[in-house]
Amino acid sequence: MIIVSITGPRMSDALSQVAASNKYADALEFRLDLIRSPELAVLLLSTRKPVIATCRPVGQGGGFSGAERDRMELLSAASLLGAEYVDLEFGVSRAFITQFLKRRRETQVILSHHLRPGDPIAPERTYRRMRRAGADIVKFAFPATDAWQNRFAFDFLASAKRDNARAVAIAMGEAGEPSRILYRVAGGWATYAGTEDGKTAAPGQIPARLLKELYRSDRLNSGTKVFGVIGNPVGHSKGVYIYNRMFAVAGSNAVYCRFNVTDLSRFMKLIAPMARGFSVTLPHKQGVMKFASSLDPVARAIGAANTLCRRGRTWWGTNTDAPAALDAIEHTIRVEGKRVLILGAGGAARAIAYEAKRRGASVTIANRKPARARALAREFELTTAPWHRLHSLPWDVLVNATPVGMTPGAGRLPIARRSMQGKVVFDAVYTPPVTTLLRDAARGGAKVVSGTEMYINQGSRQFRLFTGQDPDVRLMRRILADHQ
Repeated sequence: MIIVSITGPRMSDALSQVAASNKYADALEFRLDLIRSPELAVLLLSTRKPVIATCRPVGQGGGFSGAERDRMELLSAASLLGAEYVDLEFGVSRAFITQFLKRRRETQVILSHHLRPGDPIAPERTYRRMRRAGADIVKFAFPATDAWQNRFAFDFLASAKRDNARAVAIAMGEAGEPSRILYRVAGGWATYAGTEDGKTAAPGQIPARLLKELYRSDRLNSGTKVFGVIGNPVGHSKGVYIYNRMFAVAGSNAVYCRFNVTDLSRFMKLIAPMARGFSVTLPHKQGVMKFASSLDPVARAIGAANTLCRRGRTWWGTNTDAPAALDAIEHTIRVEGKRVLILGAGGAARAIAYEAKRRGASVTIANRKPARARALAREFELTTAPWHRLHSLPWDVLVNATPVGMTPGAGRLPIARRSMQGKVVFDAVYTPPVTTLLRDAARGGAKVVSGTEMYINQGSRQFRLFTGQDPDVRLMRRILADHQ
């Protein structure tokens, strides 16, 4: 069930949010603490969806600063007017809980517990304590700063599932996004969503339209195949739009999420076992290799993997970046016998350098930290160039394999304009599709290749590895264009 939080702050705002959300919501939560002078009868008559009345006090992260008795009277009035649920905070007076439990035929009780940053998180113990209060539904929310912490939400739901009880568990913040999407996979009763005007009642709420139409969260189940991108940051990733749309078109019971990962070891131990495959991006392309029981020769030679696929209980890794980038470049120019200058010495640079040399190019590495460039050059028997001499260095193909120029820093250049004097410029950055580097290079007469082409190429390979099906490349291109 997708519950949309209606927050106002004015009554007119709240009614507009209801009208826009009715299409996507299975239920509406009226945040009476955030709506100024809420008119209960008007709010409840504005929808035919089930209604949750919530009035969160300031001490629990809400907006109600009045007396506790006044707050309970407001919730009681909502119950009498037909609200199907009232939301009470864990720790509220037992007398107040009992008051509503006596009316459970008309109104059921959701008991909520919201943690603050720094509070200890003990999902199983918290569940047991909340369960003893006798509420109809228990809800647990906590701040998350790393994707592995979604495990706390899934463990809370696992405890409820063993009791055949209804529960909600949410990791708040960007890192907690998977908990909101995968709630049914983990056995949850519902998830909470933001409104279509971008208003949210808690950090990390996803608009209901995306939960319903993109992620199909309300149709997922314990048999859903989970995929996603591992990285930090991942908010810019377009994979969620492409893969989820492709899964829907293919009729596949699968979903693709963004996993904002800092602690890779904990993530691979606590979250990865529930997944079938991952795209891997910065800064984990090299670190993820130690979690793969087997690697294909390309990933092993490059020393970086951008794709993990489950094989039984173990992981197999490969690198689709290498052929994807060179195929994109060679659509414009063959690199055999050409001078290729690569900016950067990270995972993408390693992949492109390896494949360019394998295809017969003369490869030079330049990096702002010369030691990293020298280390990569020694490993692959390449040459290096000092960063301050790039303006005088001859090249045929320039490759930007750094994140410089990526949204939100889209106006930045990885090198000075005077250094862009060659035949072809390729930028591995694909957000935006035409970077400042490509625009300036084109003005200088060079042919340019967008990172979009590399993204489409490597995404096509990943889709085959994830699903065993050939992707509709034209559809992939249309989806990507719609979200750039």
